[in-house]
Amino acid sequence: MSSNSADDAPSGVSNELSRTRQLERHGAASLRALSGEPTAEYRASRLRLGHKAQGFASPHLGVSFAESTLSGSRGIADSLALRLRFSDRELHQALAPTDGIARIFFDVFEQLRCESLADDALRGIQKNLDAAFVQWCNTVHGGAMADSALGILLYSVVHMVRSRLISTIEDEIAEAMIEATRANLSKIIGHELYAFKKERFDQSAFAEHAVSMANKLAAMIDDDSHDDTDVESVKERHSIILPPDWDGAGLDEVGDGVAGALAEADVLDDSQLDTVGGYHVFTTEFDKQVSGESLYRESKRADLRATLDKHVLAQAVSVPRLARELQHLFAEPADDGWLFGQEAGLVDARRLAQLVSNPHYKQVFVERRQQPKANSAVTFLIDNSGSMKRQRFVAVATLIDTFCRALQLADVTTEVLGFTTGNWNGGQALEAWRKAGMPEQPGRLGEALHVVYKDQHTAWRRSRSGLSSLLETLHFREGIDGEALLWAYRRLIRQSEPQKYLVVISDGAPMDAATHHNNPDGFLEQHLRDVAGHIEKQTPVQLGAIGIDLDLSDTYQNSVGLDLNGTLGQASYRVLHTLFSRRMR
Repeated sequence: MSSNSADDAPSGVSNELSRTRQLERHGAASLRALSGEPTAEYRASRLRLGHKAQGFASPHLGVSFAESTLSGSRGIADSLALRLRFSDRELHQALAPTDGIARIFFDVFEQLRCESLADDALRGIQKNLDAAFVQWCNTVHGGAMADSALGILLYSVVHMVRSRLISTIEDEIAEAMIEATRANLSKIIGHELYAFKKERFDQSAFAEHAVSMANKLAAMIDDDSHDDTDVESVKERHSIILPPDWDGAGLDEVGDGVAGALAEADVLDDSQLDTVGGYHVFTTEFDKQVSGESLYRESKRADLRATLDKHVLAQAVSVPRLARELQHLFAEPADDGWLFGQEAGLVDARRLAQLVSNPHYKQVFVERRQQPKANSAVTFLIDNSGSMKRQRFVAVATLIDTFCRALQLADVTTEVLGFTTGNWNGGQALEAWRKAGMPEQPGRLGEALHVVYKDQHTAWRRSRSGLSSLLETLHFREGIDGEALLWAYRRLIRQSEPQKYLVVISDGAPMDAATHHNNPDGFLEQHLRDVAGHIEKQTPVQLGAIGIDLDLSDTYQNSVGLDLNGTLGQASYRVLHTLFSRRMR
């Protein structure tokens, strides 16, 4: 399964995937050799040590290998290897500033420090690092990062620090973009910038100046009046500010008004989940629930459906066989009449005459016949945030479509839901907040958009058009996960089937830029944890999460990671067994 556009021809998808995987294998080999870390891997734009993702904030490491040149991909791998080799991660976290945006700048400075420590004799590594940086610059020039105040500031600072520590990249476009910003910044951060070169061999001494510079830059962001100054918003929208999986070095700590809400009460009912831990919504006026069919015109959905059918066919998965396996997973034995003429069981009085006439006749018993009956309902809740555009959304659509067909054959009720926002960065809800005088800590400010791709009452065949909208990402924006999880749970709990299963498919933490920027840190994340914890501990619903190239165990007790960077295999289609076979009640 390819991560590229669904409109690509199958042969092109295969060739592109083969090239990407080859670049990843070569990069991983170089990464292990240079870093000395035998478990280091790099796949799907993610660095892993022993299968655990390691996140770094440096923007020039966020370019996908699928869009990279050979030397550029090697440069990304070499940069990460130098970071692993020359940076003490625990020390780095201990020395990091407390402000969120300052931590991002601080992490970028440490990455560039490590790149500057590459042996001068290794000219190939120097060439690769330059190639990776140049290809990122070209991505910025052709993208929307430069349209925001934060984007220009970060881009300019990276150029200034890299020029000081490593070398200057001759680029007329870049020079024109950063000229004015660089002139203003030199007077503010000139002292720290001068000290960087001298202290680059001592991580602690370097960090002292890096913290000072990062705090100054963060203060500039705090004083800026532009709408698009929230770094997570830019990450969601453009994907080139931060690579995936940056852990924020502790940024997931939540404010006093949010943390510990579940510890204050032993039991919560469903109505309390809307406001648990102080969670609140500024306005629901602009929230919408739509069907998958309403997202795109009919002709567009027809093309998407044809493409999805090709992807499903390319998997060569036996749907009847998958249905039998899922029936064993979700079904329970149920009485289904009687089996007559048995040699053991209850005596069948109607056959006693045969026993009298033939004492050797033994088939005079009956037994209850039992057949597996899947009196179950499964809801899939899919993250439609912007970051999923760079994930394997085509593979997710293929997987879900196949599961719906197979589960229907297994007589399991299915529902497919998605969640996103109606606009970037708050939209109309943010404007309403501004008109109201911008009260502090307003709560959720985004426009929640919930999508029903397939409801529980509609068969798969009649839902094919709605499901096809999973292949188009124009509606993928931001994510308000906690409310979406609660919405999906409440729909599921109303269904008549006694066995209920809720499967979340996501690639990261919730992010709505306007909400994040105007509320305590962790506001959305804590609500998601509260809702997930309630469902897991206090309801009959079996909750499981599938992390797309990401570990979701911090949020969900029952989770599994799924690598969709390739053709969907048998392991992909057994993900529901992995989630639920050991938890069946």
